[in-house]
Amino acid sequence: MAGTEELEKRFREQFCKWMGRSVDFKLVYSASRDGMSPEIFHQKCDNKGPTVVIGYNTDGCVFGGYTSVEWKACTCGTAQTRRDEKAFLFSLKFMNTYSPRIFPVKNPELAITTCSTHSPVFGVAATPDMVIIPNKEVNKDINRNFDTGLTREDIKFGTVYDNGYFTMQQVTSNNYIFKNVEIYQIMDPVRLDKPWRDDNKYNTATLRKMVEDYCPVGDAGVTQSRILLIGSVGAGKSSYFNTINSIFRGHVTCQASTGSAEFSLTTKYRCHQFRNDSTYLKFLLCDTRGMENGRGIDEYYLTGLLDGHVPDGYMSDKFSPIDILLSYIKTPTVNSKIHCVAFVIDSGSVDVMNKSILSKFKLVQNLANQRGIPQVILLTKVDQIELDVDKDLTQLLHSSRVAYVVDQVAQLIGLPRGHVLPVKNYEKETELNETVDRFALLSLQKMLRFANDYMYELLDTRQPPRTLSSYSWVIAIALLLFSIFCSLWISQRR
Repeated sequence: MAGTEELEKRFREQFCKWMGRSVDFKLVYSASRDGMSPEIFHQKCDNKGPTVVIGYNTDGCVFGGYTSVEWKACTCGTAQTRRDEKAFLFSLKFMNTYSPRIFPVKNPELAITTCSTHSPVFGVAATPDMVIIPNKEVNKDINRNFDTGLTREDIKFGTVYDNGYFTMQQVTSNNYIFKNVEIYQIMDPVRLDKPWRDDNKYNTATLRKMVEDYCPVGDAGVTQSRILLIGSVGAGKSSYFNTINSIFRGHVTCQASTGSAEFSLTTKYRCHQFRNDSTYLKFLLCDTRGMENGRGIDEYYLTGLLDGHVPDGYMSDKFSPIDILLSYIKTPTVNSKIHCVAFVIDSGSVDVMNKSILSKFKLVQNLANQRGIPQVILLTKVDQIELDVDKDLTQLLHSSRVAYVVDQVAQLIGLPRGHVLPVKNYEKETELNETVDRFALLSLQKMLRFANDYMYELLDTRQPPRTLSSYSWVIAIALLLFSIFCSLWISQRR
């Protein structure tokens, strides 16, 4: 959103692709916050190194320019052009439609123009390819927008930059009235010397063996631990099952339906089993319909899920009276209850999570807390947080941006950071990848341990069976009283 400290995620990703590397964005200038003039621009943006200038006009167009050289307020009084082989202009949105385009510099010697009396000029001051902040003080009009007074005659798009046969009309709609203008300082991401989480205790093979050998807590009455996956449409619940299934099948599988759709592809409650050759492993991943804005799982149905009343294969997201008569498991055992809840959250949705979806997560969390059921967050699509992580997943725990998202989602849901488990599901891969497997197995191992914690708590709070010895003193007193009663009765008879 324009005017926020955090640049929109898809804009960040697009800039990183255009620059060919991961970068961080620090907001150094915002017209809505700072005002709009060359003087303010230089105060905020000079000597900041590479920057990206973004304008948001009132027609829903988002466009601007990037330069890898710093802006400077030259004291000579005349405008100076500066060379930049990496500079480019861009369009991100046109009339509210996301349609990213890049326009690279074709004459690097004239890439930008700097001067104390000039705002950021891409190209030559006399015939600029693009100007977003004009060379005069601009005040907001009655609609609180910035009317720059620029016209199509002021811009000579294609002079220094390759416009690819596009016109400025097709980039800006020839509209230079701005809702906001933002300038971000471009910085290389902080690469952590030490991982933000230490998980090097076990290698992938060891983790797999530990999961294969897993058993629920003895005497708890559980044959297979149940982990419930809760998430919005497209978060990756079914993909997570496919990823775990792939590890034990030895190749990438697609047993559960996945893909992009307006509504949830999961239409029924499924308790997925896993095989190690012909042997079933002792845990289940329970998948249900994805949460959607304005529709989805009701409280009664959620209660039924957690308490083990919903049968495997049930086709709805709520119970009707007829369902209760025909399908409802009236006396569930501890074996059919949920032993751990996993909130599956797309890492790209953390800072824009729908309030309706968040309220449903909070409802599940409240119901789980009432029952003492532990919860975790499966943070999916972590490879999309940062380009360097996408290129090399082993860098995941050294990424400051991934660490930031983990902190962010932990605060949003209200769970400890150690309960946030980053994973990358199989999606574009056709063969197994050891690092993908390792993070998936780490998350699964954590959930199975939490499931066992739940069972230990059940055992610790369960009323121990009373033996004869525990009643011996009661029996003795009862016999004594009976003996006294008999004695009194006999004496009265005499």
